[in-house]
Amino acid sequence: MNLKKITENAPAKSSSKSSKSLAVKKVKKVLIFCAVAVFFFILILLVTNKKKDEQKIETLPVVVIQKPVRQNLVESISISGYIEAKSMIPVVPFVSGTITEYPVSVGDYVEKNQLLAKIDDKPFRQQMIQAEAAYFAAKSTYDRVESLYKAGATTQQNYDTTRAQYDANKAQYDLAKLQLGYTEVCSPISGTVLVADQAVGDIGNQQSPVAIVADLNNLVVRLKVPEKYFDLFVSEKENLSVKITRPAEKNLFEDAVSPAIIENIAPYVSPQNKTFEVVCRLTQNSERFKPGMFVKVQIAYKTYENVPVIPLNAKKMDGSFYLYDEESQTVHFQMPDEKTSISSVNDGINFIVDEQFADSYFVIDGQNFVFDGQKVRLFDEALKEHNLE
Repeated sequence: MNLKKITENAPAKSSSKSSKSLAVKKVKKVLIFCAVAVFFFILILLVTNKKKDEQKIETLPVVVIQKPVRQNLVESISISGYIEAKSMIPVVPFVSGTITEYPVSVGDYVEKNQLLAKIDDKPFRQQMIQAEAAYFAAKSTYDRVESLYKAGATTQQNYDTTRAQYDANKAQYDLAKLQLGYTEVCSPISGTVLVADQAVGDIGNQQSPVAIVADLNNLVVRLKVPEKYFDLFVSEKENLSVKITRPAEKNLFEDAVSPAIIENIAPYVSPQNKTFEVVCRLTQNSERFKPGMFVKVQIAYKTYENVPVIPLNAKKMDGSFYLYDEESQTVHFQMPDEKTSISSVNDGINFIVDEQFADSYFVIDGQNFVFDGQKVRLFDEALKEHNLE
């Protein structure tokens, strides 16, 4: 009986052990799954937080900062103008007629009294011959009447009439010779031919110059200066420094620069545009300066030595600016007033910084996208991080 019970209970015990083994396996699987799930959850959480941190960093505005540097600053005004030849003369013929000779071209250098054009002189030569004949006839008559008058053999009236006729014929003869001489159109100065648009066969007349001649060794710029500078220019004429710049096309040539002197200041102000004329003469002429070229003229009237300066783009339109604090990596708004004064003196590129800000960092780019006390990133640092990524 016991043997029977044992044999009956043996399968039950074996089945119980198998069930426990299956349960243990299931628990292990659940634990492994939970562990894997927790691992991935933590991993996702870390990655998400990292992305949030990165996004937070990327949303900080990027600025460019710069410290003032000490240098000399020249206070000046800049006015645009055009190069002119001080002596630029349109040469017109004084008589009309067909051009028979035209020996010059644009760019030629001509001497004073050199022939520029020849007008057909046949009609004028004929007029001179006729005037010459009339003149000599009148002279012969006048000489005879004059002898008779001195001898008392003729009247005063006859003498006066003969003298008047003689003078008239002499004047006609002189005019004919003068007009014949005008058929040769010559240059009144030594210089370069800028315009020569006539040709043999054209009709020369006083309405159309046969050429325009200019002295390119004597170039000037005529400026229209605002009235507010009149007293300064008049009182400081001898101390004003002038620089003339012809802007060049980038990557082709450097700017052409020449010093100049103020040759003349108009003694009056135009009531129409409230300006006065200033004539500046180039003192170092160059082949790169020609009449008609656009130039910028800088006239310096005061020099500040060894002052802290910063580029003008550090200031906003209203004159305010931002300073950068290295320790907190934040920017701080400043509005110029009696305590935080920023000089208005500038040279068109830089302006003078008050001494209290001489060692401060100015935001020179990006200041339009920040607010007072905001944390920012520096452009150089952001660029390095971007390159590393």
